[in-house]
Amino acid sequence: MVKPTSTRNADALALFRHRNNLLDTLRVNSLSQFPEGKRTFFLEKCCNTIASAITGSSVWAGDINRENNQLVILTCTPPASKPVTECQERFAKLLHERFTTNLDTFTEPFALVLNPPREGKNTTPGRHCLVWPVNFGQHHFGFVVLHYHRKIRLGPLQEEFIASVVDDIALAIFSQETDRKLKMATDFSREVVDTIQDLVVTISPGGTILSINPRAEQVTGFKESEVVGKYWVDVLTTIQNRVGFQQHFSEILKGTKNKINFRTSLLTKDGRECLISWHGSIRQNIDSGHIGLVMLGIDETESRAADHQLNMLTARWEKIFIAIQDPVLVVSNESIILEANPATFAAAQKSRHEVIGRKVCDILHGHHHDHSSICPLEQFIGYHKTHILETELPGLHGTYMLTISPLFEENLEIHATLLVARNLTQEEVVRAEAIRAAQLAALGELAAGVAHEINNPINGIINYAQILLDEPDDPSFAENLGKIINEGKRIAAIVVNLLDFARGGEERLAPADLGKIITDTLQLISHLCKKDGIDCRVDIAATLPPLHCNEQQLRQVLLNLLSNARYALNRRYPQPCPEKRLEITASLDEESTPPAIVISITDYGTGIPPELIDRIFDPFFSTKPKGEGTGLGLSISHGLVHDQGGQIRVQSKIGEWSRFTIHLPIQEGLMICGKSPISPSVC
Repeated sequence: MVKPTSTRNADALALFRHRNNLLDTLRVNSLSQFPEGKRTFFLEKCCNTIASAITGSSVWAGDINRENNQLVILTCTPPASKPVTECQERFAKLLHERFTTNLDTFTEPFALVLNPPREGKNTTPGRHCLVWPVNFGQHHFGFVVLHYHRKIRLGPLQEEFIASVVDDIALAIFSQETDRKLKMATDFSREVVDTIQDLVVTISPGGTILSINPRAEQVTGFKESEVVGKYWVDVLTTIQNRVGFQQHFSEILKGTKNKINFRTSLLTKDGRECLISWHGSIRQNIDSGHIGLVMLGIDETESRAADHQLNMLTARWEKIFIAIQDPVLVVSNESIILEANPATFAAAQKSRHEVIGRKVCDILHGHHHDHSSICPLEQFIGYHKTHILETELPGLHGTYMLTISPLFEENLEIHATLLVARNLTQEEVVRAEAIRAAQLAALGELAAGVAHEINNPINGIINYAQILLDEPDDPSFAENLGKIINEGKRIAAIVVNLLDFARGGEERLAPADLGKIITDTLQLISHLCKKDGIDCRVDIAATLPPLHCNEQQLRQVLLNLLSNARYALNRRYPQPCPEKRLEITASLDEESTPPAIVISITDYGTGIPPELIDRIFDPFFSTKPKGEGTGLGLSISHGLVHDQGGQIRVQSKIGEWSRFTIHLPIQEGLMICGKSPISPSVC
């Protein structure tokens, strides 16, 4: 026979069922993801459970807004009416008077009697209330309020029941809050891992891969799903390194070190090898005692290749630096020599130890600089601008063209300056030899023509002398002697003209008659032009002022241009014809600044191909067949004209004509009338 259940036990069983239903609800919903109002959801379940277990009451949950100290109603069972709302407002006022804004001290439940109703308002319900804080540890989630119409006393079972329900709700809210924060932290960590530009790999205690980040996927070529569960050495190392690194990994796990660092080659999915620098950190699971590894890998493939390329470029630069035959120095902003090439040591006649670390002025100027004054060279270095100057450098024993160039860093700052010194003394010797070689080549070309020019007057002298011998009493004796003298003077003029061209004159500028220079030059090739049937026309403008020039060098330029014109005309017209023309003009250009004399030489020969016209002034470049030209004539002519402050330009139409134009400036003070002009003539 079943023993009847006592009233107390029946009440306890009923409360147990209410709480058990609540716990079932919490357990089911603990697996769900709630929106931001999940605290309200749990407090609503709490209020519903208490209201269903304690009859005749109104239960609601709320909190105080910490920013404005206003009451926030989260839920109410049954839904609040206006009188209930008025009670809630009075409750909020009393709660504020009791705890002010410090709700952290609200840790125990308490009873509260609201203000007595005003006269005529006896129907106000719920003047008596019990309040429970919803706390878990130091975390406060609000409070639960139980309203009564009359003053009652809860039994121990009911108090214990409500306290347990509130604790269950507090734990559920705390668990959800903790889960949310953990998820946020996990998501943040995952975002960091996913966005980090290095490889991140987590490894289990057994050596299998747990996860890899997108960067690791990008470098290896494997998707995370393809490598999870595989041994890390099979994925992250090459075949020849796998056994060694597996043993190394095992020894690390047995030891006491928490961090490991190593570098190895990684074989990607497509068969490439990448050099990865790995940095590992051991992580231990306290609950299970298992040990795992988090590996951070830095892809050094490109940087290693860049380092290799940099080393190659550095080595190449050093070789070039050493091979340069001119002195080259790298100087700091304080004018201290940081580096120099062997040519510098040779020119200074000093060892490397005697040059590096010294003041640049002490090395380049030797002991010839007055240290009481500021060195001009150091001033140029301090300007941080490019300068090119011709200067005497006693410390390097010569005259140099010195180029000063600041060296800019990536941030455009200047910490050093490059000095390149070109030895003009030696360069002038080489240049003079080249000019002399061109003169000798021109003399060889003129030899036949000059010999013919001299042969004619010699034959005349012989003939007149023979007449004098045969007929000494001839009345024309004196006349014949005069003819002999004239022919001798003609020979002397030809020889003098040839000697003027052949001798190495002083390299100085002086006033000269351009008409005479052109006439004398044409005389040297006049026989050759007549022999070739070239119609040579000369037109020099009236009253040209004297030209400040190097007369001997200008003759060489004109002779070279005329010789090239002869060659082009003979190539187009092998036989004499009316179209075989050569025109020489000279005029004054008063509109240029400063005024200049313009010499133009035009031949109607083969012309110059457009693709070659920009190269004809290059040294050793020739349009003539191999063996017929040295490639120095126009290059030297260009240099000689430039040395006299002038310019030489070329125009051409292939198959029709070529024109070389020389602009020579007139020195100030020489703009006076010259000699009578040379009328248009034919030679």
